[in-house]
Amino acid sequence: MATVCIVYGSETGNTKRAAEIVAAGLLERGHGARLVNAAEAGPEVFVEPCDALLFGVSTWGAVEEEVCQDFLAFYDELGKADLKGRRAAVFGCGDSGYDRFCKAVDFVEQRVQARGATLLQESLKIDRHPKDSPGLVEGWTGELAKRL
Repeated sequence: MATVCIVYGSETGNTKRAAEIVAAGLLERGHGARLVNAAEAGPEVFVEPCDALLFGVSTWGAVEEEVCQDFLAFYDELGKADLKGRRAAVFGCGDSGYDRFCKAVDFVEQRVQARGATLLQESLKIDRHPKDSPGLVEGWTGELAKRL
C-alpha cells in the first residue's frame, strides 16, 4: 500500500483535526500516513520518500494570498520546491461566512501544480471544524485512498 506525508498548518486546531481524520482513514484502509506540523517542516519534506504529499491549510481573513501563520514559512518553501513527478492533494478549513471561503486551499493547490505536482483529486474545503460536516472528511479520504 501507499505511504503519505500529511503536512498541515493549524492555528485553532481545526485543520490539525482534519489531518488526523485523514491519517486515520488512510491507516484504516491499509496505507501509511505521517503527520507533519508545517511550522516544524522544512524543504526536506519535498524529497521525503512517500507516494503522495497532502497539504492541510486554514484560511485566515479574506485578503490576498493569506494562509494561516503556522503554514506561512512552509508556503514560501513550497514556492521553491521541485514537485515534478510527485502526487499531491490539498484540504483545509475556513469560515463560509467570508466571501473568500477556504481561499488558502486554492492558493496551495495552485502553487503545488505550478511546482509540477499532479493533483490526485479535487481539494477538500471544510466549513469551520470537521465535526460540523459529518462524513465530509471521511468521504474525501475514502476517495483519496482509492487513488493512491
